[in-house]
Amino acid sequence: GLSVAQEMGLAVPGDLSVVAWDDSPLCRLVHPALTALSRDIPGYGGRAARLLLDAVAGARVAPAQTETAHLTPRGSTAPPRTG
Repeated sequence: GLSVAQEMGLAVPGDLSVVAWDDSPLCRLVHPALTALSRDIPGYGGRAARLLLDAVAGARVAPAQTETAHLTPRGSTAPPRTG
């Protein structure tokens, strides 16, 4: 992650933006603080279990589900460069 970018001489976020997949407390402890996606893992699991139980019971279930995530911008991302 950040240390590899630094070893390669890349500036975060100047040369490279970094986004964490889960917004753990560590995201706020590193420098720069990591932009992160938050997900409702317990909610996902509950909905998946309900779909499975419904399917086993013979109910029609949607072939695909869309779940949401929340982006928390911090210091590890920047707008794209132009030009």
